[in-house]
Amino acid sequence: MSKISQEERERIISIFCSINVVKYGKFTLKDGTISPIYIDLRILPNFPNEFKEVIETTSRFLKRLNLTSQFDGIIAPPLAGIPFGVALALDLNKEFYLARIKPKSHGTKKLIEGDITNKRILIVDDVITSGSSKIPIINTIRDNKGIPISLFVFVNRIHSNEELIKFEHDTRIKINSLLSLDDLINEKQLSKENL
Repeated sequence: MSKISQEERERIISIFCSINVVKYGKFTLKDGTISPIYIDLRILPNFPNEFKEVIETTSRFLKRLNLTSQFDGIIAPPLAGIPFGVALALDLNKEFYLARIKPKSHGTKKLIEGDITNKRILIVDDVITSGSSKIPIINTIRDNKGIPISLFVFVNRIHSNEELIKFEHDTRIKINSLLSLDDLINEKQLSKENL
């Protein structure tokens, strides 16, 4: 059951539409599929007032889900998730751990900066399409003795409930999101009709 109010949902959609988060064309997504729609949340931090409002709404959302008491820290996959993870960690007064895709070739050669042993971790990212790109960060957390408890994304564009259930079953990670792709498409279509 969603813990975001209709008013909050409409406001987030309005923000995303006003800064052109939803783009139409021909795009290759991270999982290799071709899509006529691209969700470009990487531009959100370019708009500080809107970014702050989205983060504050997300914090309220996570509190309503009673998730904030279930995790000690946040990890966000590089690169898109990092500004969101840092901002949420600051707003929720939680630890943030920087993760890498590949270990450094110098220094400590760590994949995660900091000790996450027995720490309960919320993974924060911008969008999920198939979930395949989230597997490495989930494995890295577990390999470093952390406990991934949930994945939060701003937009869930997984195509079907069956795919969502399979991902959650296979990874033992629950997905929480503010919006679905349909929320944004429906709003864009309404906007186009009003032009």
